[in-house]
Amino acid sequence: MLTLFLIENLSAATNIEVSGDEAHHAIKVLRVKVGEEILLCDGNGSWARAAISQIDKKSFQAGVLERGYEEERSPKLIVIQGLPKSDRVKESIEILVESGVDVIIPWQAERSISKWQQGSLEKWQNVLTASTKQSRRYRAPEIRGEQTIAQILAEVSTSKVVIVLHESATKKISQVINSKFAELGEIFVVIGPEGGLSENELKAFEAAGAHIACLGPEIFRSAHAGGAALSAISALIGRW
Repeated sequence: MLTLFLIENLSAATNIEVSGDEAHHAIKVLRVKVGEEILLCDGNGSWARAAISQIDKKSFQAGVLERGYEEERSPKLIVIQGLPKSDRVKESIEILVESGVDVIIPWQAERSISKWQQGSLEKWQNVLTASTKQSRRYRAPEIRGEQTIAQILAEVSTSKVVIVLHESATKKISQVINSKFAELGEIFVVIGPEGGLSENELKAFEAAGAHIACLGPEIFRSAHAGGAALSAISALIGRW
């Protein structure tokens, strides 16, 4: 399987120069060699399969063999993630990216133990970038700044489908989502923190028209629930 490198500008040239952190990783860590084939993408859908033609100290050149473009997927899968424990943040983002998330909205819920701090967005973005490359996605998901429940409720109020995962739900996710949902523009999934959603939060989402659903009898960690939900949704709408 070819290694994917994420570069800011994927030019239309037949020979592309890669420098910066991606070149350092390729040369010093992966020890790439001339003739080796790799994948390049700009995170916005454009990609190229290329063969390394020259390696310098801080950059390398790669000749393009094939190009392509990946369209945006619909519906857009948006996860509102209650802040997980600090040691679970990386795990949570990795699982969401691998499961096909398009947008992650961090949310400091009432029962969140961790706090959104200065530098948190950069930390989350770094994990997302690494996860995008690892999962070989040509479109990098988006991470937005932390939002309050008031901001979240305002945003989801315009959506036709908002699913709030909660262990007390009487409906399973398969009773809410079906193949017709593939025609929608977006699907929101709300994940609470380790302590779960408070009664006030649950009532607020219900009042906003959200579907309260469960994944099954098992209880997931906050860091794992989003990935499980996206996997179920992708199968139910026919994406998987």
